[in-house]
Amino acid sequence: MFSATHIQAVRKSKGLSQEALAEEAGVSLRTIQRVEQGDTVPRGHTLQALAAALGVPLEALREETAPALAAVQAPAHTLREDHNLLQLLNLSALGFLLFPFLNLIGPWLLWRARRHDTEHVAELGRRVLGFQILWQVGCFFLYLLAVLVQLAARTYQVRLPGLFLGVLVLTYALNAGVVCYYAFRLRQGDLDVYRWRL
Repeated sequence: MFSATHIQAVRKSKGLSQEALAEEAGVSLRTIQRVEQGDTVPRGHTLQALAAALGVPLEALREETAPALAAVQAPAHTLREDHNLLQLLNLSALGFLLFPFLNLIGPWLLWRARRHDTEHVAELGRRVLGFQILWQVGCFFLYLLAVLVQLAARTYQVRLPGLFLGVLVLTYALNAGVVCYYAFRLRQGDLDVYRWRL
């Protein structure tokens, strides 16, 4: 029988966060959480993927292999906590106020550089980038809609001054507001941010 506590202990001994293990094993974060909570027993491909990502034989994840677990527990490194980096990762999305696409480039660079050595960076980076991509796509379609409305208005000889500026201000204010709201939530220690994203 495979043990949830053994899997969690091996993961921690390797200095991996749940997010990093999920990424390395090619499974969802929710799967890792359910396995470690004992809600599900990993089988087949999932079990092999976990063992490979942890760099241990399948037997090391069994309940009756406490001696094998002790051999595995030589910590390679531990993930460090850095709440300032999490804030910086979130606030780097405000780069769109300076230059287009900096809302994607800044968080992506931080995520790539620190996702394996700082706790929660892997998951938060994915969430921030997912929201920013969603925002970019939404802006594209809103601007396209504004063009179509402008063309339709010209057909009926109606003037809509400031339509494009209004859409620009609205979309930028929305993105900046969301980033600032989640910065406040992160400051309160709430890591459950950007739940709605791509």
